[in-house]
Amino acid sequence: MKSVFTIAANTFRDAIRQKLIMLIALIAFALVISSKYFLRLDLGHEQLRFVFDFGSGAIGFFGSIIAVVSTCQLFHSEIDNKTIVTLLSKPVGIGGFTCGKLLGAAAVLALFCAIIAAATCAMLFYTQASFGESAQRLSAGLATNYFGVAACCFVQWIKLCAIASVAAAICSFSRSLLFSVVVSFMCLAVSLMGAVTLGLGGDKSDFTKFVSTIFPDFQIFSTAEAFAFAPILPEAFFGAVGYGVVYAAALCMLAIWSFSKREF
Repeated sequence: MKSVFTIAANTFRDAIRQKLIMLIALIAFALVISSKYFLRLDLGHEQLRFVFDFGSGAIGFFGSIIAVVSTCQLFHSEIDNKTIVTLLSKPVGIGGFTCGKLLGAAAVLALFCAIIAAATCAMLFYTQASFGESAQRLSAGLATNYFGVAACCFVQWIKLCAIASVAAAICSFSRSLLFSVVVSFMCLAVSLMGAVTLGLGGDKSDFTKFVSTIFPDFQIFSTAEAFAFAPILPEAFFGAVGYGVVYAAALCMLAIWSFSKREF
């Protein structure tokens, strides 16, 4: 177990050194901080909800990019440089290597979500305070639940970990970094289209059920967005977290099995 955490710590340090990841994180942070100034582009939505949607969207969009690109780069850097051979020659094993890499990627995603969540809460507070006496009218009676915002961001982090596990499973049999990234984004696109279809009131056909079983079901995670301006529903929160943890664990085991059948 100690070797797993050692690999995770080294993976975390490697990930935060990646310039592309840092650039994406900085862009997301800058957009959230500037969300107050994008209110002039809003057409009739509640002011506070617009700011929250901006922050939630930044986590979902930029976090997904980080989850895919960072995970693929972290795995393929070990494979392409043959350092995985050195790691596996030590008492680490395929399971320890895979779990350590995913834990390191999850730590990077947790840091990203925490920073964006803090920025979102700060902008929500600033936006409401800047309206003064008219805050209640401009926010359409909405009251920000900051614990709910934190819970929503935690669920978003679980979703990003599930996306990272998909990328890890693809890396386990892929020979090319480009192939891993492209296929991972294709899987992400399938999940997004399924969530959009159901969100627009589409029927959940047998094919849709099959797709939501194989790929992450983003519709389950989207229910947490209501926590920002309403009480936290335990069944929705723990349902989304439980689904994400089980899905990520299943894909992690699939990646371990696939790596064990591969020659390096």
